[in-house]
Amino acid sequence: MSMEYILNDLNPVQKEAVTTTEGPLLIIAGAGSGKTRVLTRRVAYILGQRLAAPQNLLAVTFTNKAAGAMKERINALLGQNIFALTVATFHSFCARLLRQEAEVIGYSKNYVIFDEDDALAMVRNCVDQVGMSRQQFTPASLRRKISGLKNKMIDAAAYAAKASGYFETRTAEIYSLYERRLRECGAMDFDDLIYRSVQLLEGSEPVRAKYQERFKYILVDEYQDTNHSQYKLLRLLVGPHLNICVVGDEDQSIYGWRGADISNILNFEHDFPGARVIKMEQNYRSTQIILEAASSVIANNIDRKGKTLWTESASGEPLRLFITGTALDEGNAIIDEIQRNLHRCPLKETVILYRTNAQSRAFEDILRRRTIPYQIIGGVSFYQRKEVKDLVAYLKLLANIKDDISFQRIINYPRRGLGESSIEKLFSVAREKGLSLYEISAESELIADLSPRAKKTIGQFHRMMESFRERKSSLNIADLTQQLIDEINLVNHLIEEDPLTGESRVENIEEFVAAAREYVAANPEPNLENFLAEISLYTDIDSFKETEDKLTLMTLHSAKGLEFDSVFLVGLEEGLFPLGRAIEQPKELEEERRLFYVGATRARKNLYLSTAEARNRFGEGGSIPSRFLKELPPALVEVIDTRRNRSNGISSHEIKSVKIEETDTDDGPRYEYEAEEAIRPGRIVAHPTFGRGKVVKVEGSGEGLRLEIFFTGVGLKKIVAKYAKLKVVG
Repeated sequence: MSMEYILNDLNPVQKEAVTTTEGPLLIIAGAGSGKTRVLTRRVAYILGQRLAAPQNLLAVTFTNKAAGAMKERINALLGQNIFALTVATFHSFCARLLRQEAEVIGYSKNYVIFDEDDALAMVRNCVDQVGMSRQQFTPASLRRKISGLKNKMIDAAAYAAKASGYFETRTAEIYSLYERRLRECGAMDFDDLIYRSVQLLEGSEPVRAKYQERFKYILVDEYQDTNHSQYKLLRLLVGPHLNICVVGDEDQSIYGWRGADISNILNFEHDFPGARVIKMEQNYRSTQIILEAASSVIANNIDRKGKTLWTESASGEPLRLFITGTALDEGNAIIDEIQRNLHRCPLKETVILYRTNAQSRAFEDILRRRTIPYQIIGGVSFYQRKEVKDLVAYLKLLANIKDDISFQRIINYPRRGLGESSIEKLFSVAREKGLSLYEISAESELIADLSPRAKKTIGQFHRMMESFRERKSSLNIADLTQQLIDEINLVNHLIEEDPLTGESRVENIEEFVAAAREYVAANPEPNLENFLAEISLYTDIDSFKETEDKLTLMTLHSAKGLEFDSVFLVGLEEGLFPLGRAIEQPKELEEERRLFYVGATRARKNLYLSTAEARNRFGEGGSIPSRFLKELPPALVEVIDTRRNRSNGISSHEIKSVKIEETDTDDGPRYEYEAEEAIRPGRIVAHPTFGRGKVVKVEGSGEGLRLEIFFTGVGLKKIVAKYAKLKVVG
């Protein structure tokens, strides 16, 4: 195969990254620098040069969408479908690994994967089983704690050995019981997929050698987002050849809250001595002004390797900062701007990015009133919708009769007239005999405490499921699912349950069957277990449709990897963006700044920012503009003040352009006010102890001037101005 075809449209740095095939390599890929192109060309180059066969190459990334797109591009480059090539997410790769090797660590190959709802239900069961209070030990917080421990490779025994105090001791008890119950159900949660894979590779030298020999080249996308368990997995997979290539950007590391460890990318050269580092700094996405603005903010971070993004594109239009009165005013100003510019930027090329999901409400209300089509990414994904999860629970129980969580979900759905007490009695007997709920349901006639009606109902359910277990080997997944839907009369049940939403819920069921048919058609050896594993790993971003002409709303975290012509970064206020809890924690504040950088670099042509004077969050009134606004070069920003101007009567629906006027200081541009009368309600001040705050009330004058100031993260303070060493900064 001609290598010219693979290399001819790459810039010199990209070409170097593609052709440097041997040994450890770190590619620092700045935003919009073509990292996907480099990854796919690198795979095609290795295969084209016959350095490895397809089965000897592993490429891992973080979303199914990215993995699918990467494989499509590689197949297009090579002109054929390379089925033996492994391009997958960390979780889906580990799910496949464990399908082959789970028995080595005492699991069945037919294990089921518990999604977050299933895992949470299991934690709830454990809390109830040991008689703990759900108010004192909330299942959600316990689930998060267990997840964090697994990501750090800390097992239940190790945590229990170091636990001290009542809370840690009881948490260790739940962790231990949760792990035991997972094994009894033949299940793994999401964290287990990587956690157990690491245990497998660490504990079995033959298995480790087998996969180190198989994968002669390993490529890792978004390396800055890897956590400790993913890092350990990669170290165990890399053989003596050390042919590992990681691509990432420390300035886009935004998942520390879920365990991502930025030190993995910062310490790559230390972990792999002799590693080469290639920096891709040419940006093909954004205008020069957008790049300069984003770079000026991220430059305030300390934990970074540093890079200088540049582009051959035009300098572009300035950033536009909307200063608004309230969250509602912010929504109206932004939607007005979007509608004004539809002639040059369609809805599908526009996104509103916010820090928290709750911020979407004000925008949604306005969009509905104006009948503007929109989609929210970050809501309930297709496979998390109730009717779909109920159907999946039937299939999961067919695949694994030890899955108690699925049994509990469907034993009385659709309604069969079973009461909670009957299910509790079944559960109690199952625990006594060491059997699963499904296994004990076969003996329901022998359970004395059950009523005759309950015995009959449970027996009928068991016989029905047994008939489908017998059909499982002879029917494809789609036909099996359709027959199951018909058998339980699911369509009629959904319509009768809620006539208003029933039709759309039936459409979701039909779509699920269609997805099963697509899976059967696309896989040479489809089976129920692998189908369930695949759909359990889908996220909301995998369903994002870029072709529909709808305005997109999403959190900043969801926007990673996407790009739009126009981006609106909203809610730029202290306590919201950056979040209040991050302000006093340097590492968390740096992650918030990286989040701003990620949001800003999603924009191709236009970047808009907005801040509201009053947000009314948690009963708080006034808001303080985000420090990130102060870190932007004023010359790059056009300020559009939409607030009512008392002196000239400008309405909030009119737009008034103003210039930023600043004084240069060591800390960057600041608003400066010298006169005492400038300290009035609404002013933003800096206090040497309490930080930034907003003046709420002013009393007295001269040496007796007293102020009430709301400080972010501190609250309301009453102080005497004479002794406060205040500096007015806005």
